[in-house]
Parts: sequence; structure tokens; C-alpha cells
Amino acid sequence: MTKIAKTASVDGTAELGDNVIIGPGCVIGSGAVIGEGCELKANVFISGGVQVGCNNRFFANCVMGEEPQSLGCVEPDTQLIIGDNNVFRENVTLNRGTPAGGGKTVVGNHNYFMIGSHLGHDCEVEDKTVIGNYSQIGGHGKIESNVWLSAFMGTHQFVTIGRYTFTSGRSGAPHDLPPYMRASGTSPCVVRGINQTGLERADFSMASIKSLKEAYRCLYRRRNGKTMVEALAELEAQGDLDEHVRYLVEFLKRAGQHSQGRYRELFRH
Repeated sequence: MTKIAKTASVDGTAELGDNVIIGPGCVIGSGAVIGEGCELKANVFISGGVQVGCNNRFFANCVMGEEPQSLGCVEPDTQLIIGDNNVFRENVTLNRGTPAGGGKTVVGNHNYFMIGSHLGHDCEVEDKTVIGNYSQIGGHGKIESNVWLSAFMGTHQFVTIGRYTFTSGRSGAPHDLPPYMRASGTSPCVVRGINQTGLERADFSMASIKSLKEAYRCLYRRRNGKTMVEALAELEAQGDLDEHVRYLVEFLKRAGQHSQGRYRELFRH
């Protein structure tokens, strides 16, 4: 049974699934879709046209799908699409897309956005990520699955954070961060090693973890003046790479196509 607090405002064209709870002070805009089992605690704003899947929880003062923070862009027909089983803690903000960026901001499933975190316009977040307190994801960015961003993490526009990456608090990424690694720092944000704890928790085989360690040493502990391009070629020449090492190589080759290491920026405009 759906429950709507007396002080909530729900547009008559909004679609609410079964067992939705709308708390006091919430505002649901025209044409918004909220799936079965969602809970909006208090003072949550969901803009018109936002699509929300099932079993999501929105804590107080979240703002979903407002105008993108892109100068001059107030296009009402762009989208924010949210999957299932996500948690958005207090004061989280997600902007919808822009026409120039494809028109969609997309969030997958089983993600956890901590207090005050922000997702910019035209971003894509895959599944099972943790976005730490007050982390700020610049527009057009991508967060791959199983990423953990610690508190106050910031990313430049168009940055991709590779799957199973862990970043320490107060880091800042002006370029793509490779999958399976630990990274920290600002200007630059430096790869420190593989995310072994995260990989073990995700039941990666010891053989894959060993292969990723060897790949890390080849790529980030280079000797004899080798460039990253040469190190990647050396890895590829080994043949029969572990599937995760192969993905790491492909990711870094893509990032290397852009002068600042931001692959998605190749598709700007």
C-alpha cells in the first residue's frame, strides 16, 4: 500500500508503484515515475520526468533530476534514470543530462551515495559502487561497477573510474583511473598498487590477483626508461592474458588516446 504524507506534493501525472512511501515535505514533479517499494524520507525533491526503479531509499533533502549545472542549459526534456536498490543519503544531488551530452544521466543498481555527494549531468554510474561523503563527480563522467570512492573525492569532467578501483579520501582525479587499483592524491592522483582487499572480498581468484600484481609492476614500476605505451605493448606480447589484465590493458589504451588521459572527452559535443 502506497503512503503519502499530508504535507507532500505529488503531481497528478506522476506514476507511483506499489508500497511507495512519500514522507513529509516531499515534492514529486510532473511525469515522474517511482517504482515499487521506494521510500522518500522527508523533503525529497524528484523533478518532472525522472525515472526511478524499485526499492530505492532517499534520505532527507535529496534533489533528483534538477536542471544540469551547465551554463545556459535549462532543457526540460533531458533525463535522469535510476535503477533498483540504490541508497541516497542526506543532501545527495543528481542532475539530469544535457542535449550536448546525450540527454541522460544514468545510475544502475545497488549503489550507495553517501551524505552530500553529487553526480553531474550526463554521468553514468554502473552497479555496486560506493560514493563517499561529499564526493563530487564532474559532468560526463563514468563510474564503473564495484568502485569505492572515499570521502571528498573529486573528478574532472569526462573522467572514467575503472571497475573495482578504490580511492582514498580527499583525492582528485583529473584523468581516468585504471580498474582494480588503489589511487590517492591530487595533481596528480597516483596509482599506489592493486586493490587487493577489494578483489579478495569480491572473490577474485588468487591467480587473477597475482596476474594483476605482475601487471601493476610492469606498468607502474617501469625500469630502463620504458614509456607506458611500451609497457602495455610488452604486456600484450605475452599473449593469453588473464581476463582482468586484458581489461586493464584495454582501459589504459583507451585513456591514452586523449592528451589528458580522459577517454570520454574524445566524444565531447
